[in-house]
Amino acid sequence: MIEIDGRRYGIAAQIAAALGTDVTTEMVRNWRRRDGLQAIRVGRNVYSPLDQAAAIERDKRCSGRGRRRVDVGPPAAA
Repeated sequence: MIEIDGRRYGIAAQIAAALGTDVTTEMVRNWRRRDGLQAIRVGRNVYSPLDQAAAIERDKRCSGRGRRRVDVGPPAAA
């Protein structure tokens, strides 16, 4: 991790490790492409702010979008 202007930045693997075992490096890369996670290039590495990645992860975890909701009730009459 590096610090720029008081914010912690990390590459995808570092962010995934900091956010927990259920977050993968591919998820972090998808957040960059799909969710607007900031990215800055330092040398050959691409860094993103950890606080912004944590906010995106929290929002995705709390939303129901993309998850299947199973209705366990009795089947509807045909």
